[in-house]
Amino acid sequence: MKVIKLTEIEIIETENIYKLITTCQILDDLENPVRLLALSSFILNNKIELTTNEDGFTKITLIQDKESILLKKTKEEIILLFELSLNSSLVIKKGQPLLKLPIGDSSFENIRRNNLLYVDKTDYIYKMITGNNKYCFISRPRRFGKSLTVSTLEAIFKGRKKLFKGLDIEKNGYNFQEYPVIRLDFSSNKITDKKSLNRVILNSLEFQAEEYEYNSEIKDSIQYLQSFVRFLKKKFGRNLVILIDEYDKPLLDNLGLKKRDEIQEELKSFFTTIKSLNEIIHFVFITGITTLSNMDLFSGANQISDLSRDKRYSEMFGYTQQELQKYFSNYIKVLSKEKQKSKEQILDKIKSYYDGYTFSETGKEIYNPYSILRLFDVNEFKNYWFASGTPTFLLNLLKVKFINLSREGGIQADNEIFDFTKLEDLSAKTLMFQAGYLVIKKTISEVEYILDFPNTEVKSSFFDNFLKSILDDSNLYPVFIKDVQKSLINRDMALLKATFNSYIKRISYTISAKKDEAYFQTIFHCLMICSAYYPNTEMATNDGRSDHIISTNERHYCIEYKMQTNKECPIQQIKDKEYYRAIQPTDKAIDLIGIKFEKNGNIVEDILIEELIR
Repeated sequence: MKVIKLTEIEIIETENIYKLITTCQILDDLENPVRLLALSSFILNNKIELTTNEDGFTKITLIQDKESILLKKTKEEIILLFELSLNSSLVIKKGQPLLKLPIGDSSFENIRRNNLLYVDKTDYIYKMITGNNKYCFISRPRRFGKSLTVSTLEAIFKGRKKLFKGLDIEKNGYNFQEYPVIRLDFSSNKITDKKSLNRVILNSLEFQAEEYEYNSEIKDSIQYLQSFVRFLKKKFGRNLVILIDEYDKPLLDNLGLKKRDEIQEELKSFFTTIKSLNEIIHFVFITGITTLSNMDLFSGANQISDLSRDKRYSEMFGYTQQELQKYFSNYIKVLSKEKQKSKEQILDKIKSYYDGYTFSETGKEIYNPYSILRLFDVNEFKNYWFASGTPTFLLNLLKVKFINLSREGGIQADNEIFDFTKLEDLSAKTLMFQAGYLVIKKTISEVEYILDFPNTEVKSSFFDNFLKSILDDSNLYPVFIKDVQKSLINRDMALLKATFNSYIKRISYTISAKKDEAYFQTIFHCLMICSAYYPNTEMATNDGRSDHIISTNERHYCIEYKMQTNKECPIQQIKDKEYYRAIQPTDKAIDLIGIKFEKNGNIVEDILIEELIR
């Protein structure tokens, strides 16, 4: 830490006691303000206690008697001495409580009033609402801060300036003009048909109408909206702000169901109504998981701006590396101490588990905010984001439209992942990308990309849930995993073969996806990954890559699959192409495993295993 911006020393005399007073700002190692922390330091063997404010500023008062050597120096010399002393002795006081984390709270007002930790994203919001776009949309995965952003916008447009003290938007000089605001959230209600959608919208509008003292007997949501909006315009004399959160949840919840089409038509009517009110609208902001082009809901909707892949807003949701180390530095220290690991080791593990999301071609990698908050809440590395909501709609789609996940190094994709016109044409690859389960890892050309899982949490959780979802009895899944683990630890390939074959036999007959080589290879791949303690992801060598490499506490395994009709020996291919060189140097033994399977997924020949001699 270091001190900057020391003000001129003020000396106050009271009954032969002298108070030397100054203020300064304290920065951390990344030159970010040290906010809301209790510190201690020494100046000429005098211990002083400090507490920083939201901007890292603190007041320093040093009491001296009339014999103090400091009183014989100039004010400039005293300031220099203060600066040198503070910079050499500043420490964070032990035992002070950390800021509470906003677990499960997406209300900006609650977070600010209760002094919960808030990662300041208001600079991005300022740029958006003062820019040229009147209608803005952004898609992000679930639990990525969309609702908090909508809540923040609501507070801004309702003129609640005090909540933004010290934040970027206040520093940018925003005027906090008050506007009437209508906010709709489609994430918190179960919508199964047109009638329930109308009821949800109407109930939300009626609830907000009470705040503005508006009464109406209208029972049609669209007619109510039209009447309510015109009432607000007349009452306030200002145009309206409309905020819509998770617009696509009613459609994703009903993916593949007959009622989805009527829900889509009702939503289209609703957004068409918003379009018709353009003259009395000041600003519209919409969030969702999937992009706007997945349907014609917004066709011609006043040229709505899709900011989802706009590099200017790629860091607006989630946490960057700099934000992680700026806002969570004390939590990292606590976690490091508890796990008895260095700060660097902890940061590496956090990155492996929760980083890896990208939202533009040139944007930084982003951490999952929900998982980061949960990590520092309980100080355990777990799959928090995935566990918070199993993607049933996606797992159901994979039962019909399979995607080959068996090859390490990613999945090729084109521009279809950004743009599809009909939900019935939705591919698993596209939905996995838009929902945040796959991200762009490499851009090959303007129309060709490599997709992969963003991090360990998403990869292991997705495989785990996929394997459960295709069984006729998901309760058997832990037994299969335990047997695969046992076979690897004991190098028991007969057990591994029997476990694979037993799993294949228990795949539900309701699975309609094409069961070809890639399908069964993906299943074997997922079983091995979910049974390993340390799945590896970077495995390329100059001569290609193995099907995958996994690690347990005891050994590394380099695995190659072949169809039974292929006469080539899989282990020999590993040796010839030296796939094992992708494994980082270690004292662990390396086993080479070769597996051949029939078209129906059965393994007939013995699974080969051979320890690499180094």
